[in-house]
Amino acid sequence: MPGEPVVEISARFPSPESARTAAEALNRWFRWIVEGSTSPIPRVFEVFGVATSDWAWSLDEDVDWTLGPHARAVASEVRIAIHTHDTHLRLAGLLRAVGGHGVRVVHDTAAAGGEAS
Repeated sequence: MPGEPVVEISARFPSPESARTAAEALNRWFRWIVEGSTSPIPRVFEVFGVATSDWAWSLDEDVDWTLGPHARAVASEVRIAIHTHDTHLRLAGLLRAVGGHGVRVVHDTAAAGGEAS
């Protein structure tokens, strides 16, 4: 949501290829949520040994954003920027679950009228 602070979540992956695979899976998952989380649940995280059904979120109940975030791979890192107050904590857990290490969460409250941290 535009009034929410911008949060960037990032994690390192073992290789640029694994980061790219994770970013692609996350983007398919984000799209599925924004499009209404209809059945069937896409099997996007199974390649990481994670059941996507464990992450079957609904736009109305499980996230505090209406525009889907976008994941991008930069070398061996995946970065996600979203407008959120709470969902970033669960997304950080998802990044860890799919093999991300050194997960970082950076709040940019300047985008919501506050100071960057």
